[in-house]
Amino acid sequence: MNIDNKIKEYSNQYTIVGEVNLDDWHTHDYENAQEWLNNQIQALHKPAFLDNERILFIQKSGDVYVKGHNLGLIAKNLVVSLYDNDISNCFAIYLCRNHDLQENVKYLQALNDDDENEIEIFIDPEHHEENTKIDTFPYSAKDNYRYGSLDPLKIDLSSLTNKETKLLTESKTFCMYPWVHLHAWPTGQAFPCCMSEFDGQVGDMKQQTMEEIWNGNEMKQLRVNMLNEQPSSACVRCYEQEQSGFFSGRLSANKHHGHHVGKINYTDPDGTLGNFNLTYWDIRFSNLCNLSCRSCGHIFSSNWYKDQVALAGPKYAENNTALNYAGRWETDMWEQLEPHLDYVEQIYFAGGEPLMMEEHYLILEELERRGRFDVRLIYNTNFTHVKLKDRLVFDYWKKFDSVAVGASLDAMGPRAEYIRKGTKWNVVEENRRKMMEICPDVDFYISPTLSILNALHLPDFHRDWVDKGFIRPQDLNVNILQNPDHYRIDIANEEMKREIETKIVNHLDWLRPFDKLNRATQGFESALNFLWAHDNSHMQLDFLVKTQKLDNIRGEYIGDYLPELEPLYENTP
Repeated sequence: MNIDNKIKEYSNQYTIVGEVNLDDWHTHDYENAQEWLNNQIQALHKPAFLDNERILFIQKSGDVYVKGHNLGLIAKNLVVSLYDNDISNCFAIYLCRNHDLQENVKYLQALNDDDENEIEIFIDPEHHEENTKIDTFPYSAKDNYRYGSLDPLKIDLSSLTNKETKLLTESKTFCMYPWVHLHAWPTGQAFPCCMSEFDGQVGDMKQQTMEEIWNGNEMKQLRVNMLNEQPSSACVRCYEQEQSGFFSGRLSANKHHGHHVGKINYTDPDGTLGNFNLTYWDIRFSNLCNLSCRSCGHIFSSNWYKDQVALAGPKYAENNTALNYAGRWETDMWEQLEPHLDYVEQIYFAGGEPLMMEEHYLILEELERRGRFDVRLIYNTNFTHVKLKDRLVFDYWKKFDSVAVGASLDAMGPRAEYIRKGTKWNVVEENRRKMMEICPDVDFYISPTLSILNALHLPDFHRDWVDKGFIRPQDLNVNILQNPDHYRIDIANEEMKREIETKIVNHLDWLRPFDKLNRATQGFESALNFLWAHDNSHMQLDFLVKTQKLDNIRGEYIGDYLPELEPLYENTP
């Protein structure tokens, strides 16, 4: 029986609600083919399908296989797109002439989270179409991301050894960062990543080169620990996040950089790794910043200097300057990083405020000169400053294949201007409008720091920007504040925790039907777990004392901006 006969059989057996001709995939380039397929499936979505309803996906041409991968791109994207559009695989029938799929059906079915709802597959026994073979993966920013999935991008798990697969997807301690990455503060302190900042220093870039730190004792021991499934004190923040259900920095590292897992095979028993090619950058070149956010400090904000002196006294001014830079001299970090431009795959820009920094624009200009538009750019920016001299950052972003902009916005209006001092809210909203005009396809999302300061307000802010059309419901990534301790959401007493819980639960009721990727939903759900995991209400007094000190310096009163927190004053002795 061939495909045409099988279609007739299915038409008699089921009510066919739609047919998609997958041969049209070949009329688009990869990026547009993904979008085309997603649009076809999206148009067929229904809130609920009847038991006898089916969608037919018909492919008479061959598939496209990347060297070393067990699944064709069409088949793989079909199942992923069904998942992303919330259509259970049991309502889909895939008819094709790809006989190579017979041996690899298990890999296709493994893409589905629900073993009971597998896609039905018919492989035409009378016809066999040859598949196209390509050497490299046509990577797209949108490719099969699947929020919450542990599977690495850019590599097929079936091509890895059992040890490599276990480390990437099962290990509770392994992280790719010590094999691809170094992180530096504006003070020069070096860390394996930004999540290890408070208990994981591995060197000092004021005294050492990056290459010296790369195989210093601390980095070598970290690699040894991870390869032997031993926890490391540098990683406790990720461990805590994972216990509450957050998709931690460790898991993200394995997902985005797991295709480099083969580097473990070139790691010496003592943790030495001879290959020093940084494929992922996160260097905070300086603390240059125009804001003085409540949860920040002088280390990451030059604008905090005056407040820090007022809090710490005149000796602080004697021993510190307002502006700090990471390296041994002002241009040192740029000079050390430039040789790695041939290897870099992903750059994370944060600060200070990266969109104010000369180094940021030097990097973009050099990438542009080399034609390296394939480098993935990721930002954490306060989004108040989008131009340096005559250079508008939007004009750069529209040239790159993949740009993700996380705006560190915690609140809206006067609340935003209080929590992140120096913010002009009308400028933030105008910047978003301008960005939507110049580079509308850039991935933009809110990346709020969820703390006691905004726990009762963040859902309102989220809804407001969705209603204004600035973001989609899914475009919010919750960053749970873990330090400074006195701003954690778990300092709330039980009564306020109940209030926060109710606010978030009600918000989730609105959010879930719109958030098919589970991107924002997972963050809010994990925040609820974090809220109740510990009782840190004893820190309320510390919160009040430190808040009052800063209020006095800045001529502010928290109750004028965050009246929802006034009960903390009333209930704290």
